[in-house]
Amino acid sequence: MIKRSLLLSLLFIFFNCNPSGFNEGEEYITEEILIRVNSYTETCQGLAEMQCLLIQKGEQIGTEEWEYFYDSIKGFEYEEGYRYDLDVKITQVVNPPADASSLRYELIRLIRKFRP
Repeated sequence: MIKRSLLLSLLFIFFNCNPSGFNEGEEYITEEILIRVNSYTETCQGLAEMQCLLIQKGEQIGTEEWEYFYDSIKGFEYEEGYRYDLDVKITQVVNPPADASSLRYELIRLIRKFRP
């Protein structure tokens, strides 16, 4: 009888544990990246129609290539008419809510704010 209850307890624990070892909303894998933000936004389609920042990153910076940025950058306040060079921390979020991004962006440092 004791062996059976011990086995049932172990099975209960096994099936109710998170196999990844992470809790919902837990963060990991952080990197820093340089991002350039354009001086205007454009209408884009996420879950609904919205205004997206236009960004460049890496070797794309300084070219004519811009990509839509559907997220927000914590600590960054955008003002139309200026371009920005930002040092940003990107954190991967484990098991984000269904309607949320798996990446979290946070401003480390405003490097430069300038008119194009």
